This record gives sequence, structure tokens and C-alpha cells, in this order.
Amino acid sequence: QEALKKEMELAARMQKMLIPDNRHMPKNPDIAVSGFYYPHFEVGGDYYDCIKLSETRTGFCIADVSGKGISAAILMSNFQASLRALLTSDIDLEQLIHKLNSIVVANAAGEKFITFFVARYDNKTKVLEYINAAHNPPVLYNSKSGDIIHIPASCVGIGMLDDIPVVKKSEILIKGYSKLVLYTDGLSELK
Repeated sequence: QEALKKEMELAARMQKMLIPDNRHMPKNPDIAVSGFYYPHFEVGGDYYDCIKLSETRTGFCIADVSGKGISAAILMSNFQASLRALLTSDIDLEQLIHKLNSIVVANAAGEKFITFFVARYDNKTKVLEYINAAHNPPVLYNSKSGDIIHIPASCVGIGMLDDIPVVKKSEILIKGYSKLVLYTDGLSELK
């Protein structure tokens, strides 16, 4: 049991290294990103990331594997590697979703699926493009106007179906100082 406990602690430390540290997140006049990760168990299936794609474009995402524990953590680490290899400044987000779906279907064999929100923000054009694949709806708050937008799902989760029939990318023009809040169901389950 002691050996198993040490292995779980090591796995938790390894998984934490896959989650970006706030010290390495973008913080400049155009965009500031901050995250918080605290798994319910030692390892889990939640994941978020933020990747500088070009001088003006930043990609970010949040994801949650169905279920909990080691199997969810293993699938998520594979998903993280796939996403980091595929997400570029110019990949079509619909194409990204289809490629990720094929990978998850092959690796999870229908046992698990991933809810996923992915976005790319261009701080030059102020356009946020995104796809919500059955994830909890992110909340966009414009502090100047006070408008609040909930971003609903636009397709099924990754790995739910062999082929996702409809994937719809959306765009929002970000006007003024705005905050986008992304979260997993861990937040709603907390109470």
C-alpha cells in the first residue's frame, strides 16, 4: 500500500506538470490569463491550457474527461499531447475538433468522452473564435457594458460519437475590457 501511495503521489506531481503554471501564462496589456487546478482525487481528468500561437494569437482551452481517477488522468494526458501537437495559429477549429475526436475514439474505445471548450483570440482584430463541445457554458462578461453572455455547446463531446455530425465554430468581437470565465463541473459539484 505504501508503494501504491508513492506511485499515486508521483502520478499527481506528473499530472500537475501538464497544467500550465500561472507564472507562464500571458499577462500583458492585451490579454491576461490565470488558472486554478485542484483535483478531487490525487489525479483526475480535468485539464486547461493556454498556448501562445503567434505574436497576436493565443489559444486556450478547458476539458473534462467523463469519470474520475487514473483512467481519466491517462486519457487526459494523451489528449493534452494531441492538442498541443495540433493547435496552431491557423488550423481550422472545426478540423481540430474532428482530429481530436478521432484520437479519443481510437484511444478510449467508447469507454470515455471529453467535454471540451477551445478558443483562439487575436488581440489585433479583437476576435475570439471558439467551439464548445458539450462543456459547461463559459461566461463572458463585458465590464464596460455590463453584458453577460453564456457560451452554449455547439456540438457533442469529444469521443461521444465515432464521427461528430455537426461542428460549428462561432466568433465574438471583444469590445472593451472583458473577462471570460471557464470552469469544469468540479465547480458546480463543489456545493
